[in-house]
Amino acid sequence: PDENFSQKINRKMYRSGMCSILSQLCRDSRFLVIDPIELELPKTKLLSFKLKQMSLSSLSVLMVCVNPSENLVLASRNLLGIAILEPHQVDPLSLVHFDRVVVDAGSLAALQEMFE
Repeated sequence: PDENFSQKINRKMYRSGMCSILSQLCRDSRFLVIDPIELELPKTKLLSFKLKQMSLSSLSVLMVCVNPSENLVLASRNLLGIAILEPHQVDPLSLVHFDRVVVDAGSLAALQEMFE
């Protein structure tokens, strides 16, 4: 139980892997760029309504936001299949696991800086 099975991956390999995952998501139409979602109140119903408007209500969604508002984080906690991450927290497993990846414009610029 105390064994560590993690493997070291070089930085260049990690970056190229992330770039290939992101480009495959774009080719499969699983990558969406939107304006930042602003919620007035931390209500799950408001976030669920906005996701329904974007036709994402029945899918598992990874939302990448630069500075997610507290209202957005609180509203998403009770929704099954919704995760909110900042750009520096995105990893290959989370990108592959979710049906859709929704990124706001600020996060897209941060992701481009990280993986170029």
